[in-house]
Amino acid sequence: MSALTATHSVDLQPLHTFGLPARARELRLLANQEDLRAFARMKREGQPFLLLGEGSNTVFTSPLVDATVWKVALKGRRYLGCDGVCHHVRVWAGENWHQTVEWTVAMGWGGLENLALIPGCVGASPVQNIGAYGVELKDRVSAVHAFDLDVQKECIFNLDECEFAYRDSVFKHAAQGRYVITAVDFALPVQWQPVLGYGDVAQRVAELGPLTPMNVLKAVSTIRTQKLPDPAVLGNSGSFFKNPIVDAAQAKALVQQFPNLVNYPADDGLVKLAAGWLIEQCGLKGFVLGSVGVYTKQALILVNLGNGQGAELLQLISHIQAQVQTRFGVLLESEPNLINK
Repeated sequence: MSALTATHSVDLQPLHTFGLPARARELRLLANQEDLRAFARMKREGQPFLLLGEGSNTVFTSPLVDATVWKVALKGRRYLGCDGVCHHVRVWAGENWHQTVEWTVAMGWGGLENLALIPGCVGASPVQNIGAYGVELKDRVSAVHAFDLDVQKECIFNLDECEFAYRDSVFKHAAQGRYVITAVDFALPVQWQPVLGYGDVAQRVAELGPLTPMNVLKAVSTIRTQKLPDPAVLGNSGSFFKNPIVDAAQAKALVQQFPNLVNYPADDGLVKLAAGWLIEQCGLKGFVLGSVGVYTKQALILVNLGNGQGAELLQLISHIQAQVQTRFGVLLESEPNLINK
């Protein structure tokens, strides 16, 4: 299916991992340069559109999406060589993220193993600057390739131009809507240094034997599997809320009031709080509202219990935010994109 063979009135429920009922005007695949140009024409003509990867970071909260949904299907992986410091790899946007992590580690290129089992495709990873267990995408990216819809030309964003921050990038701000990410270049260090400071990763790796990228990948995968529900069994979008970042004074005051507050140092002297801990302390772990709820094993995960509706999820989000803000004075922000149009 290309831009010229679109599917009309498409069911979106199986195309986003939270699995709420929704339909779109039409669905088109974004698989080649011809499709990118067709996409650019649609934007220029002012037609409503939405770009979709694997649907792990998009939640359709409206039953009708009055737009053309373009599903990213740009495929390919390429080894670009080694400069003695890093192995350089290019991966196209439609490739599955976890499969890409597995591929790099299997090839002997460590660096992405802490990001194992994060759902989604490669093209979505720079937008959110995905991160887990002490590693963020910005630590491993050298460039992001994109198609400029305004001038219909390929361009490259270097690391500085990506403006990476915590779960943030230029692609959520100045570049949003103008560029389609087509591929990502990674620089994976030849002299691999494991990152084991978060959670019980170090303990799990030690249980597996030698300290290798593959064993770190296995340890992280095991931890995530035990904590996170399988979207094929229980609809979810992974971590639903960003870990809030506060200044040192607010963090100190919170620790005085709540000595067990889970927190980590962040950039520029700021402090990152654990959103899941905040939610759990409000007694919301396992909380159910209609057919959606807070996962019983991890309070940071919201789940579709089978027949969830968008309105129920929006109500649940508001309830959690209100409870956390009342108790801790911190406003939680949703991590996935909520599509309510």
